[in-house]
Amino acid sequence: MDALARLGSIAQAYGGVLTRSQILAAGVRNRDLAALVASGTVARIGRGVYAVGQQLPDPHRLSASWLATISFESAVAWHGVDLPAPLEQIHLTVPRRRGRYAEAVDGVRLHRADVAPSDVMVVRGARVTSPIRTSIDIARHAPIDHAVAIIDAFLRAGRYSEAEFRAAARQAQGPGRLRIQTVAELVDPASGSVLESLTRMLLWRHGLPRPVTQLSLRNRRTGWVGYLDFAWPEHRVALECDGYAFLSSG
Repeated sequence: MDALARLGSIAQAYGGVLTRSQILAAGVRNRDLAALVASGTVARIGRGVYAVGQQLPDPHRLSASWLATISFESAVAWHGVDLPAPLEQIHLTVPRRRGRYAEAVDGVRLHRADVAPSDVMVVRGARVTSPIRTSIDIARHAPIDHAVAIIDAFLRAGRYSEAEFRAAARQAQGPGRLRIQTVAELVDPASGSVLESLTRMLLWRHGLPRPVTQLSLRNRRTGWVGYLDFAWPEHRVALECDGYAFLSSG
């Protein structure tokens, strides 16, 4: 049984979500886990917490054989950045002028767009859209909550700064420009995980005031320092949302 099959059989008992310790205990090696994350088959959704999906085609092999660029959520995974959920399909982009490919390939979504050379990088031997280009593509087309979670993750990983993304958002043209501007206003580099980003978007959709994220608390006597996921200091209210502790006993 391969690594993904082992994880899938165990994850069924936990709603498709496993901790890193459970994954390693199942005999999955670190390099195998890294490969599953890079393909988007497994998504890191919290601190040491992973969601397990289905087997997908190899994005590197497809991009090479089709002379395509790994893009959208597949590019997020290939850059090693957290996704809100495992991918259901591989995303590849080819030039608009390119002849038709066999697009009816299970698990593959083919996009047609002209990508400037400056927007393409080679990562582990594969052509992939740059972090900024990937983020703008997702902000333009994806649901706002999903896009914010991914861009928060890029910021958390240090792939670009908030100022760089906001500048790219201001320069964006064409369909979806307003959506991109909205996403740029909602991102937060202090977000600690995908779950925190999605929770913050849930608060936003329900009209709650924007919270302070990762508010530090310090005990002057003991020197203890802690952090709150969300806080409204003026109301003396806080919210914690990392709720996967129950999995650690599995």
